[in-house]
Amino acid sequence: MMNVTSAEPLNEPALEPFEAVEFELALDLQDPTQTTFETCVRVAAEVVGGEILFDMPSDGTIEDCSRIAAVRLRQPSGDRILFAVLGETGATLRVATRADLGDRFHGFAKAFIGVLERIRDDLPAAMSRAAGSA
Repeated sequence: MMNVTSAEPLNEPALEPFEAVEFELALDLQDPTQTTFETCVRVAAEVVGGEILFDMPSDGTIEDCSRIAAVRLRQPSGDRILFAVLGETGATLRVATRADLGDRFHGFAKAFIGVLERIRDDLPAAMSRAAGSA
């Protein structure tokens, strides 16, 4: 089971235990042998009101891991990032803690959020310019 009280930097809000457990349970209900890893993570993220940020091959950072996905949970106290991991055999899913993955993946996920927000902020302006130029 995921450790929801793991040591996190002080500038990041504590994860609500209910949301962390709910995400883990939702992930446990998925079957990666019947659908893609990304779909499994996306469905579990939607259960807790989260969004998948990325799904990528593992770089060998943690044992028994072929893919890693980051999920963003928006909370009143600030965004939280959870990581889902697909086992080497492609048949098991689990939640990895930040301590398991290290700061590199967490930093990448935070940067990815920044890029997504910029794209989302610029999209309405770009669409209105494109609509006006046709």
